Amino acid sequence: MRRGAAVGLDDSVLPLDRHHLLSLEPHYAPGAMTASARSVDIRTGADRTLELLEAQVGRSLDEVETPVAVVDLDRLEANLGRLQSYADEHAISLWPHTKTHKSPEIGMRQLAIGAGGLTVAKTGEAEVFHEAGAPRLLVHYPPLGVDKWDRLARLAAEGLELTVAVDGVAPAEGLSSALQRAGAKAELLVELDVGLHRTGQVTPASALAVAQQLGRLPAVEVTGISCYPGHVREDPASIVEAVAEVDAMLRETRDAFLAAGIGCDRISGGSTPTRYLTHTTCVNELRAGTYALLDRNDALGEPDLGFDACALTVAVTVVSDAVPGQVVIDAGSKTLTSDGHHDGGNGLIVGVPDARLRALNEEHGYVDVSALQERPAVGDRLQVIPNHACGCVNLHEGLLGVRNGTVERVIRVAARGLVR
Repeated sequence: MRRGAAVGLDDSVLPLDRHHLLSLEPHYAPGAMTASARSVDIRTGADRTLELLEAQVGRSLDEVETPVAVVDLDRLEANLGRLQSYADEHAISLWPHTKTHKSPEIGMRQLAIGAGGLTVAKTGEAEVFHEAGAPRLLVHYPPLGVDKWDRLARLAAEGLELTVAVDGVAPAEGLSSALQRAGAKAELLVELDVGLHRTGQVTPASALAVAQQLGRLPAVEVTGISCYPGHVREDPASIVEAVAEVDAMLRETRDAFLAAGIGCDRISGGSTPTRYLTHTTCVNELRAGTYALLDRNDALGEPDLGFDACALTVAVTVVSDAVPGQVVIDAGSKTLTSDGHHDGGNGLIVGVPDARLRALNEEHGYVDVSALQERPAVGDRLQVIPNHACGCVNLHEGLLGVRNGTVERVIRVAARGLVR
């Protein structure tokens, strides 16, 4: 059989090759369709989505088009205020990580109630929050590449108080050169690996060696250290001990820096699972992120409230009950993410504890309802708490801000998808 031939079909229906295409009418020739598409103003998915979301404003949550990500505005504001009050009480500067909400509206609210600055991961996110008016940003990710260095330097030259966390010299050298060309400056934090084994220097001695090399670069200044204790979660009994081990490494590194004459005024760390233990450590800048919305993974770390503190849910509709013991909802991995949970499943069905969201396809969610006396019917609305808020929000152009069961406004996720 010839390459490209279709099994059981004659030559009249074989796939067209380039010779066939060129022999057809001009609008089928290579390049013609591309030019034609360019001549048509085709709206993007983002434009269409935001238009649909705006049309939901004023509706009851029971009437919105699904699937859609929803934020309970009262819970959001309570979550923001609760951690800010904790930070203020213990003289800790809160630098919320915006990776969870990726929303200038929420980020600027965090600053308005007292946050010292905002944290981002990627350069594109820094650009969004700078344009929104954030005065101080920490890029807690090693930037590599001329484009990224120049973009960050431009932000600093425009007046942004820029801090970048690095665990080696290479990203700092490039940033230093770009800053010098732009006539700008930035602060550097040396990142430590305190147990996650992702990025960061693994010993205080190696962190000090990096800091000493960074100290010779122009336009940048080492002002402290940072870490992310992402390995500390889930088991409350072990969290206190694990946080103490992290603190010991931070203190040893801080003391080594100071003994060598290197500034270490800033000790940046923490996470949502460990946030309420920050005052027991030497960390003076807290970078929790998920606390703003919470999710199935982290909600139980909110004392006394648990899942009742979750501000983020996804409103869904049952679209099929054809399979016995199961219903299917209109949200899959493209809406909820496929991020896991240590107890399994792909999210929590609010108010229906015996229903189990057991699996996802891209656009379908399989809900095991075999344990229910009365299962949801086709057309019924449900709400799902996603396993991971950060991954879920990044799939959405906007979130419906709901208060007392009514859509009040659309919260734009302006920094979604900015992986560069």
